[in-house]
Amino acid sequence: MGTLYVVQGFCEVGGDIIADKPILHGMEQLARTRGELLAGRRDGVLVYAQAADIDRGEYSEPVILAKYGQVPNPEQQSLRQTG
Repeated sequence: MGTLYVVQGFCEVGGDIIADKPILHGMEQLARTRGELLAGRRDGVLVYAQAADIDRGEYSEPVILAKYGQVPNPEQQSLRQTG
């Protein structure tokens, strides 16, 4: 089982928070740097790590590494993806 580092951007559209396509990285520092850069162009950015066995479709609970701006609470709001 490996670790995925994910950068997830969000935009506010008509009062809804819309998720961009996630950006995957193999290294934590690259994900953190990408998240910082993206934070200047998005309403919100979430950087998280998640253990994953892609072949078996098994994923651990995500661990948040950084959060910038407006990021929805997944328990309170469903996320729609743009594109």
